[in-house]
Amino acid sequence: MLTPAFADTRIRALDEASIVVKAPDKVVLIAITRVGNRLVAVGEHGVITYSDDNGVSWKQASVPVTVTLTAVAFANATEGWAVGHYGVILHTDDAGATWQLQLDGIEANKLTMAAAKAAVAQGDQSPPAQHALMRANIFMQAGPDKPFLSIWAPDPNEAIICGAYRMTMKTTDGGKTWADWSLHVDDPFSHNLYDITPVGQNLYIVGEGGLVFRSSDTGDDFAAATKPNAATLLGAVATGDGGVFAFGVAGQAYRSDDGGSTWQPVALGASGNLTAATILASGAILVTGEDGGLFLSTDHAHSFKRLSLALPMELFGAAQATDGDVIVVGNRGVIRVPAATFSQN
Repeated sequence: MLTPAFADTRIRALDEASIVVKAPDKVVLIAITRVGNRLVAVGEHGVITYSDDNGVSWKQASVPVTVTLTAVAFANATEGWAVGHYGVILHTDDAGATWQLQLDGIEANKLTMAAAKAAVAQGDQSPPAQHALMRANIFMQAGPDKPFLSIWAPDPNEAIICGAYRMTMKTTDGGKTWADWSLHVDDPFSHNLYDITPVGQNLYIVGEGGLVFRSSDTGDDFAAATKPNAATLLGAVATGDGGVFAFGVAGQAYRSDDGGSTWQPVALGASGNLTAATILASGAILVTGEDGGLFLSTDHAHSFKRLSLALPMELFGAAQATDGDVIVVGNRGVIRVPAATFSQN
């Protein structure tokens, strides 16, 4: 593991703080989560915005970069991470009001190179290690151009972050140091990894080309599971009854009851991309669609109903507020969907 030493990168998105916007809830927002009574959403231009009144009003957080942010997750009531383009990893210890840069793509590429050299020195013969040096050299030549896309943060010390071209980083000290973890994912061809999520005792990564990776050792190693299809998977979620539900491009969705060994298609009646899933307080699973659709399952993802409500924007994520309303985010910012919408379905 290395401790990053940040300097002037001459990359504006990394060197300048997020611009202050008049209405942070109206910019493109890509992900949202709830921590305690607070909602926190992230999006373009480094904007992180938070609400303490169930999504009625929003404040902009202090963020040291202007990159597009793609994911946010919290380990407890105050500590969490946000990630995004240019290999950025941000950390907060005040529930999302202020953020500090822990890693950027320049330092991430150095970590990838260090891991590749270590694998060669140790004689690692695993498939990912065979191309490790070539991959690391490509990363170094291309520069810090790759995004992180998903976060798993089980506690304030540990987190695993995944992204494009099998980029994977791990910390065990709250982000003070990071290690390249990509050689622990059994993918020699470095596909994009779009989501990492826990289901029971396993941890799943889903990604490009319908790939699914499963870890039964809390993230030490991710073995390839059976692909449900060649369709790219953008997310996965626990079904609540021991299964795992995966979804992605062109409305494709699948459910597994045996830890990812076999998959059955699930019809949502969607043709657009399915972008995110959240579990409501009722236990129902809500899936957002890029076409503005909301899809609800009340039977552990065996079937879904498209809600009659059609929202006028591309939807990228959702979180339920403490009052039961659901806050969805997308290319036009924030929309509040009343709780009654879901109790009637």
